Amino acid sequence: MVVSGLSRVGIVVNRVSGVETVLQASQGIENLGYGAAWLTNGGPEDCMPLLAALALRCPSLRLGTSVVQTYPRHPAVLAAEANVVDQLAPGRLRLGVGPSHAAVMALLGLPHTAPFEHLTEYVDILRSLFAGQAIDFHGEHFQVRTGLGRVVTVAVMVGALQPRTFELAGARADGAITWLCPAAYLARHAVPALTRGADGAGRPRPPLVAHLAVCVSERAGPVRDAVRAGVPNIAFPAYQQMLIRAGFDEAAGGIWTDHLVDHVIAWGTPERVAERIQEMFSLGADEVLLRPLPLGDRHEDPLGEIAGALSG
Repeated sequence: MVVSGLSRVGIVVNRVSGVETVLQASQGIENLGYGAAWLTNGGPEDCMPLLAALALRCPSLRLGTSVVQTYPRHPAVLAAEANVVDQLAPGRLRLGVGPSHAAVMALLGLPHTAPFEHLTEYVDILRSLFAGQAIDFHGEHFQVRTGLGRVVTVAVMVGALQPRTFELAGARADGAITWLCPAAYLARHAVPALTRGADGAGRPRPPLVAHLAVCVSERAGPVRDAVRAGVPNIAFPAYQQMLIRAGFDEAAGGIWTDHLVDHVIAWGTPERVAERIQEMFSLGADEVLLRPLPLGDRHEDPLGEIAGALSG
């Protein structure tokens, strides 16, 4: 499967700080022809009001979150925020949600109890509210009686690493979003689990968005240093388990080895990065989401070079 233009490639645009800077970055990727602007959760600017600004500034881009942490934000509150964005950008928002990790929630003083069950209820509430229903939900984690008064055309996607979560996305959500999953893991674990969940629910497999870290540089040392400095996820058990399942037993050590960096991160020439993106498509991704990692020896934005390599 070959990418037709850049319409199925999205970019994380809030890797920079400052509202106007993010908006300018989004306009830049829109001008290059990329299909979507995505916001990660956290940082000094909250993603949901920023999405409203993006909706007005960049009329041709699809929008997404990868992902909103569920524990700090009640699903009815998030649904109401997404309702605003949908009215500004009808049908353009994909709302990725996930429970994050116990260590991250501890920084906020929040518990991280039964994350899978918590996420399941969260997704069910969002999808019911977006369907225009006035809900009366009584679960283990949420008691919700409310409605939005309209159908909201927002896709609810699940941040997924483990097969069980991919199955949940296939059965009950509008798609799954990965992070740091090698291409072979998509083919061997993610796509089959997503398909199992969809088959069990009697519906088509929803889309899979592969979130990929990229560096345009042929200097191995700076690339590996940038990953170790800027991608802390290797310390979290969920990522270690995923990478071990993918065949990288060394991930149990919780550090980025050179071998792990070289197989998980797409780096090298623009053409080599484009090959890694195409590999994601060929092994099951429906869309690829790029997060460029900053390098100390490189100051220009690599997205134009990547766009040229993908389109060439």
